[in-house]
Amino acid sequence: MSRFDEAIEDMKRKRKQTLEEIATFVEAEAKQRAPVDTGDLRRRITHVTQHSDDISRAKVGTNLEYAPSVEEGSKPHSIIRNDGKPLKLKIDGKWVTVDEVNHPGTKPQPFIRPAIEENIGEIQERIRRGIGVSD
Repeated sequence: MSRFDEAIEDMKRKRKQTLEEIATFVEAEAKQRAPVDTGDLRRRITHVTQHSDDISRAKVGTNLEYAPSVEEGSKPHSIIRNDGKPLKLKIDGKWVTVDEVNHPGTKPQPFIRPAIEENIGEIQERIRRGIGVSD
């Protein structure tokens, strides 16, 4: 292997290592910002990295169905069970059965976007250090 090929392989290794470090950092930041009710949302935030010869990508998030509604909020909507069974709700300490609930919607509680946007400087610095780039 030529010195040029070795340098290219070293750069790829640094790129992968740096991206993994950044993705782990953003994941931790998102977990800190995630609102907590049961803790499931916070626990299920994770990351994956993908690499090819030319590009590396990271995704930070969760596969929880309700996560986008937490991040972006939701408009008022009706809730009806898909299986045709009535909904059971606890209201004023008593269980009631209903066919439909009119949900008022929710305000956004962003946790992923701020984990990135509020840390752009730190992310850029980690790239500079990891790849060995100077200004």
